[in-house]
Amino acid sequence: MSRNRLLAVWAAVVLVVIMAFVLLRRGGGSAAEADATPTAVVTIATVRGGTLQDVVTVYGVVAADPAGVITVAAPKQVIVQRMLVRTGQAVSAGQAVVEVMSAPAAELAYKQAADAVTFARADLARVQRLYDERLAANDQLETARKMLADANAALAAQQKQGAGRTSQVLTAPAAGVVTNVAAAPGDHVAQDAPLVVLARAGGETVKLGLEPGGHFAPGQPVTIRPVAGGPPIQTRLTMVGRAADQTTKTIDAVAPLNGAALAIGAGVQGEVVTGAHTGMVVPRAAVVFDETGPHLFTIAGGKAHRVFVQVGLDQGEDIEVKGPLQAGAAVAVEGALELQDGMAVKVRGK
Repeated sequence: MSRNRLLAVWAAVVLVVIMAFVLLRRGGGSAAEADATPTAVVTIATVRGGTLQDVVTVYGVVAADPAGVITVAAPKQVIVQRMLVRTGQAVSAGQAVVEVMSAPAAELAYKQAADAVTFARADLARVQRLYDERLAANDQLETARKMLADANAALAAQQKQGAGRTSQVLTAPAAGVVTNVAAAPGDHVAQDAPLVVLARAGGETVKLGLEPGGHFAPGQPVTIRPVAGGPPIQTRLTMVGRAADQTTKTIDAVAPLNGAALAIGAGVQGEVVTGAHTGMVVPRAAVVFDETGPHLFTIAGGKAHRVFVQVGLDQGEDIEVKGPLQAGAAVAVEGALELQDGMAVKVRGK
């Protein structure tokens, strides 16, 4: 074999080896790229359509129902000796709330009433003797009897008010919470002036502030959620005002607490159902919020497809969404945050 032919053979062998190496590298790269294709594992849920509630979130405070306010008033002119309760304190029926003593004017009025009874009794006895001796007419006797009856009635009224007692303890007429202590020890208080104001136990309501222009009306369902935590309370609006507060610019609405024990003045959140409409919901975890805008991923053909949506009202554990979706479509829930548009997915459990 000539030298030129030998070199040609060697050149051919080297070329074949190089081509085989290149083909192997290309095939290996495709396999590696295939193995490197990202795949996410997700759980899925379906888009559900139906009738959804129109819910408006409002805020307010627990207040005493005006119909359940009880006032412990001064039965006569008194001087306050001791206040036995404080604002915010719970009291039981019959519990002592304030100790008072008669004011000088009240003592004078009682003495005058007692003296009037003594005088009327003596006068009636005198007229009766004259009548028996035929020295007085029947109408004089009737007048004397009436004067004694009137004097006894006036004295009884004084005694009912506590007159004749130097010191007197006033009690709560019913169980409740003290909302106002209107006097202090040493105060001279007129008859019927308030001393202690109570909110009857179980008569609390919530006062909510509504935005003007909303479709609110008495009878609408309300879910009350205490800001400090606690179980929700189901109730209904019983009053919706028609004038906005000059300070808050909101309209007052009232709803009873139906006996729930919440502290007066405590903050609450109310969810008022004002109507209903047709829409679609998905689990809240299915919606991704980032700089591109709210979106979710539908799952079809083993891949994730990003769909931008508008978010509506919360519906319990779900949330309302609006966008190019159809009821029944599968959407990613767990794992949705790791997805990208077009990414291959594997459904957990399949």
